[in-house]
Amino acid sequence: MRLQKRSSLRKRIEGEFIEKDTSIHKLIEMLIKSFLRADSDYGAITDIKTDVDYIYKIVKNYISNEKLDIYALKIGNCILMSKTNVIFDEIYEIIKERSYLKARKGVVEVWDDPNNRILHFLIMPTRKHFPIEYVTDSDKEEIIKILIDEYAEA
Repeated sequence: MRLQKRSSLRKRIEGEFIEKDTSIHKLIEMLIKSFLRADSDYGAITDIKTDVDYIYKIVKNYISNEKLDIYALKIGNCILMSKTNVIFDEIYEIIKERSYLKARKGVVEVWDDPNNRILHFLIMPTRKHFPIEYVTDSDKEEIIKILIDEYAEA
C-alpha cells in the first residue's frame, strides 16, 4: 500500500537528525517542527521500523501537548499529518467536482479521484484534508475500510 509520494522533507529531516543516540521523542519533535516549517499542508512519517502504534501515540501526544493545529492519522505503518487549510471550502468544491463520494460516516467523508488514484479523506468539523495515494483497487478498498473503521467518529 503506497500512501504518499516521498518528498524532500525526508532528506531535510535526515540531514537535521545527525545524532544517533537522540531519543525517539526528540526525533518526533524534530519531524513535526520540520513539517510545520514546510510549505506543504501534508506530511507523512514513513519507514517506521518499530511499533507504529507507539510512534503514533507519541505524535498525537506531542500535537496535543503543544496545542498544534495539526491532525495525525495512522494507516498501516505510515502516519499522515495535515495542517488546517484556510481554503478548505475551495479544496472541498474541487474534490466534489473531480471525485466520487465513496463513503460518508459520522463526521468523515472519503472521495475517490480515480484519474489520479487519490483518495481524499475529509474530517468535516476540523476542516482536515488528507490526500492518500493508492496503487490498486484492493489498496483503495483497504484504505477506505481503515479510514471508516478507525476515524469515522473522529
